[in-house]
Amino acid sequence: MKKYTLLFLISLLWSCKPENPTIAFKKQMAKDLGILNEQVSKLQQAVVTKQPQDSIQKAFLQARIAYKKIEFITEYFMPSATRLVNGAPLNEIEIEENMINEPGGFQVIEEYVFPKIDTANHQELVHQINKLQTELKRYQTLQEIEYMPSQCLDAARLEIFRISSLGLSGFDTPLSQNKIAESKAALAHLPNYLSLFGEIDHDLEKAFSETIQFLEKQSNESFDALTCIKKYLQPLTKSLVNWQKSQEIAPMKDTRILSAEASSYFDANAFSGDFYTHNSDSYTTPAKTELGQMLFFDPVLSNGNGISCGTCHQPDKAFTDGLKKAKGILGKQVQRNTPTLMYAGLQSKQFYDLSVSSLEEQAEKVVHNPLEMKGNLEKALSLIEKDEKYAQAIQKAFPKVNKLETRHLRNAIASYVRSLSPFKSRFDQYMKGKGILDDTEKVGFNLFMGKAKCGTCHFFPLFNGTVPPDFQKTESEVLGIFDQPRSKKIDRDLGRGTYNPQIADWHFAFKTPTIRNIEKTAPYMHNGAYPDLNSVIDFYDHGGALGLGVNLENQTLSDEQLKLSQAEKTALIAFLKTLTDR
Repeated sequence: MKKYTLLFLISLLWSCKPENPTIAFKKQMAKDLGILNEQVSKLQQAVVTKQPQDSIQKAFLQARIAYKKIEFITEYFMPSATRLVNGAPLNEIEIEENMINEPGGFQVIEEYVFPKIDTANHQELVHQINKLQTELKRYQTLQEIEYMPSQCLDAARLEIFRISSLGLSGFDTPLSQNKIAESKAALAHLPNYLSLFGEIDHDLEKAFSETIQFLEKQSNESFDALTCIKKYLQPLTKSLVNWQKSQEIAPMKDTRILSAEASSYFDANAFSGDFYTHNSDSYTTPAKTELGQMLFFDPVLSNGNGISCGTCHQPDKAFTDGLKKAKGILGKQVQRNTPTLMYAGLQSKQFYDLSVSSLEEQAEKVVHNPLEMKGNLEKALSLIEKDEKYAQAIQKAFPKVNKLETRHLRNAIASYVRSLSPFKSRFDQYMKGKGILDDTEKVGFNLFMGKAKCGTCHFFPLFNGTVPPDFQKTESEVLGIFDQPRSKKIDRDLGRGTYNPQIADWHFAFKTPTIRNIEKTAPYMHNGAYPDLNSVIDFYDHGGALGLGVNLENQTLSDEQLKLSQAEKTALIAFLKTLTDR
């Protein structure tokens, strides 16, 4: 009898043993994926049977909510598949594979469902839902992954950053306008996963609760994105990071743009552009930066032509030149406006046409461009090696190098440019809790993230087109820029189409640059045709070329009229000026 009692107790103790967190994680994920598939099936049924518009729209929104509950997993562990589940409704070009991937997923379906059902394309809508169901099957492989607690918590942390940058701007809900409900659903469900790795403490539970309560009180018309980020989402992320430490789960250690240990976008050293070098030997150091600064302002790079990098990239103008288009050799005008180099290190592609992938390559192309500097790095190197003022700086920058090469010059210049990300604007200070914004400036930020739709392309907090929170892809847009404001004559510069003319989607496509320090970088756009911020906002307010009645088939900017009042335009400009580094 005692023997059976002992076996029973052992069995009971075993059954009470806590389940392995990663196994429990998979079980919760399988449950949520099942709900997602069920909701998409309901959407399909509603569309196939041609149910009333409100029923179809409701089914779509419920399916999206189900997706948002697992978004932090799919975006982190299966980003390629996720592009076809919830990617932008635009073709994706794969140059290396010579392929054009058509868009699919929720954002494509949304265009057939909102603001009203597109009855003329009923069969295409059914087709897109069927495609979505097929893509969802790819998520079955999520069960095959061996998850580490550090990865799961990193994915949760990045989801909060994603909501701050993309969710609150309505980036993937432009027509349904369901950003508040979706953000709330994503946040409310995270604790179900986090609790698998340890008991959620009071601070973290409170942070989640207060954030969700805040969102419940908001509406699209008066959404206070600034307060949401500063007062709720930033403290929530910090609470999550602190809780992770209390559970003794180490953060990820891989190199990335946004530090794996950052609890806020505004932490010191939260960002590093070294990831884009893809080579640890090229990482930035203070000594390289010092040497790069010397080279940047030295005409030696232009082969005796009297031009330095600093000729066009002037510090007092946020490293632009104030000209409509830059002037190169002998004062001749070049093709495009001089872009700011501030924060250029925090984007994966360079130049307006995104034609290079590193600052090192950018430096070489500019130096050798016959219309810009008409220089020669080999000749510059021979002169620099003989110049005593460079000897000590070179030794400090590259102490282990026996023979200096042109790649070292490129790396030094690039290191200096990577150092030009100070995050010292009034906006940065405010987000760090060390400064103030007035009411007009706060309204301007909320317009930026809301009605004005600026934040759906110029992503918070870098305010460029490098997509958060992994910051690995820099986007381009086709806006329909005119040769001068309101001329209705599209500038003939093909942008990305210049070096890939066979790709029609890239005709007139240009990189989305940072608008940090925009107060100092007039005139605007790739051609410098827009003299001030008022002319730029007027262009967007009218929906670009299409909105102004000019046919441009591949325009990616919505042609919807924003209908901004003069007071709203004033507030928007007031906010933009808070992005000036001091």
